[in-house]
Amino acid sequence: RAVNNQLDDLRREIDEIDTALHDLIMRRTALVGEIGAAKGDGAVYIRPAREAQVIRRLIERHRGVFPRPVLVRIWREIINVFAALQGPLAVAIYAPGGSYDLRLRARDHFGSLTPLTAYESATSVVRAVTEGRATLGVLPLPQSDDDEPWWPLLAGRGGVTPRVVARIPFVSMAPSLSDGVDALAVAVAPFEASGHDRSYLILETPDEVSRAALGQTFADVGVDVLDIIHVENQAPRFLHLIEAEGFVAEDDPRLDRLAGLESDGYRCQSIGGYPVPLGRLDPGEADD
Repeated sequence: RAVNNQLDDLRREIDEIDTALHDLIMRRTALVGEIGAAKGDGAVYIRPAREAQVIRRLIERHRGVFPRPVLVRIWREIINVFAALQGPLAVAIYAPGGSYDLRLRARDHFGSLTPLTAYESATSVVRAVTEGRATLGVLPLPQSDDDEPWWPLLAGRGGVTPRVVARIPFVSMAPSLSDGVDALAVAVAPFEASGHDRSYLILETPDEVSRAALGQTFADVGVDVLDIIHVENQAPRFLHLIEAEGFVAEDDPRLDRLAGLESDGYRCQSIGGYPVPLGRLDPGEADD
């Protein structure tokens, strides 16, 4: 009987914890409503940098045997539900031929309730985001051998031009068919600093330029280049996608120094970037 009494006490304590958790969720929901009202109409509610900061902080403080990937999945659901409470949340996905890789990635990242719409072309994904039919678009990671690269579509300078805002997965969940498939998310939203970021720049040149020369050009203005992808056969203008370490905003003073090359036919612009992902998390204690 003593054992049964102990079990009853423990179960009552679990019920009390469940009630407290539920109360906190309802309280958080009310606060999000107040934040949305304070922001007003037209405010930005897609904040991948803020989301990254929240997840990083939780992982850093997490202790015990509760699996960290499950913790992240819970918070990804919470983050996306509360984003949807502030404004429309729908995701366009590049899924030619009905492929599922990016759909699985998007579902993991954007939660179980977020509407996902598949498109046959990257152009259609970017157009859906530009026209407001989708809040975000999910596109494959740029590769040097892409026959029809999508990133030149972000070269416009207008206020409704989508920007890269995230890389997914931010945290790899349980092994799935989409393992090894990374993607970028684009949105008509500002690229904000999260504290650990990488940036994308598009450089337009009048002539072909080697990767070594381009790397030196950016090094001269203090930009650490990680990767360079060219668009082939684009004469008389040539486009180069630069992935850079750190946060490079559209008004970064280093880009002003590159603007001095415009007389030579060079033109550079930021097209966003992403908080650096945590990668795969093992269950258990947080890493040092």
